[in-house]
Amino acid sequence: MTTRLVLATLTSTVFAVSGCGGGSGDSPEQEDFIVELELPLSSYQEEPEVYGQAGLSPNGRNGTRIVIRLDEPHKSTMVAEVRRGGCGGFRSISADYELGNVRDGKLTTDVDLPTRDIRMGYALVVREPRKDDQKARSRRDRREGDFDKGTCGDLSSAEPVD
Repeated sequence: MTTRLVLATLTSTVFAVSGCGGGSGDSPEQEDFIVELELPLSSYQEEPEVYGQAGLSPNGRNGTRIVIRLDEPHKSTMVAEVRRGGCGGFRSISADYELGNVRDGKLTTDVDLPTRDIRMGYALVVREPRKDDQKARSRRDRREGDFDKGTCGDLSSAEPVD
């Protein structure tokens, strides 16, 4: 009886310590906030090309740690970026914050934007890079249809992780 009680207490303690947030791991579930990446990048699509999750945690005074995990790695490297506006429409032609490449469905990075701010009016976009990305940055006539291979998550919908 004593052995079972000690084992149960030890198991509970291990689960309580391993479940803490704060960005100590490389999984969205280990961060302070989580958002589903499940929205298509184009209004012409009903479903996105890929699905996943992103975790957000404060990193210092004015930074945010972002952990991205796609449910299944895409066939090619994808680009992650943070853009003003929700997933329904982007306010800028280019990304406000380029996060880097998502390789094998994974990316862990930091952005110089406080977590409280990133959760108000920004979207996280994970997309397949375009061949003309450099030229597209200078064009003002980019259409929504150019963003059709990837997924989006509205960061204002990020939920606290229990």
